[in-house]
Amino acid sequence: MKKEMVAKGLGFTEGPVILPDGRVAFCDQFASGLYVYDGSGVAPLARTGGSPNGATLGSDGCLYVAQNGGVVGGWRAEQAIPPCIQRAHLDGTVETVCTAVAGHRLLAPNDICFGPDGRLYFTDPAHPYDPHNRSEDGRIYAIAPDGRGEMVIRLQPVYNNGLGFRPDGKLVWVESYTDEVRLLDEGRSVLLCTLPERHVPDGFAFAADGRLFIATLFSHGVTVLGPDGKILDHLTLAEDSCPTNCAFQDNVLWVTDVGDFVNKPGDARLWRVETDAQGLPMRVGCIY
Repeated sequence: MKKEMVAKGLGFTEGPVILPDGRVAFCDQFASGLYVYDGSGVAPLARTGGSPNGATLGSDGCLYVAQNGGVVGGWRAEQAIPPCIQRAHLDGTVETVCTAVAGHRLLAPNDICFGPDGRLYFTDPAHPYDPHNRSEDGRIYAIAPDGRGEMVIRLQPVYNNGLGFRPDGKLVWVESYTDEVRLLDEGRSVLLCTLPERHVPDGFAFAADGRLFIATLFSHGVTVLGPDGKILDHLTLAEDSCPTNCAFQDNVLWVTDVGDFVNKPGDARLWRVETDAQGLPMRVGCIY
């Protein structure tokens, strides 16, 4: 494994996305916006307000953003806004897609992706990250291209976090309080794997061969699972790293890392990690 820290001194990085021109966009929750790394440095892309938590690329060339509104961590965004799904154009324009789905008000959207059916899926753990005060059930929503949506599944207060689709099209998500990886099977939540202590799962990316690369918050790296849920490997970044999410660009895994954000806020990083895997192409779609 060859790894390189390509940027540092960032706020609270999340949700990397590969843009069509090869640049890497990511969320910065402290800075209330989207930023982009072009191979030489980091520049602002769009001001979202609140705390953008995750993003995915649409077929319209826009980034669809899971916006928690500024309520997830012990901090609060300078410009708190209602939790919502946003659409960010690459010229910096940002618009709200929705603040509710099927009559359910969004409370803290977290991670987001398009599914094989063309719908936009996202997790909403529905409360600030606090394992000791679990106030709301988690939810997973889906929005069709015409804007109509549904709650796909309602969960216990488990802090459902990253989500994505396996090569076979099944929906997978992680639950940060229980350290579990789960999948949706005929409408039911099925356990795929329970991760070791301190391997608290956040965002993840699938390889084309079905391996799952999970940014695990306090393991200082990325935990790799086989298609059957067995732990295969752990890619360590640094002793003070705290990875939050990752995305493939061919065999390169881009990893957002917030570092020691409690004692050293504003020292988040972006990593480039060469792997022996090829990333599963991300599905794209559009909300009209």
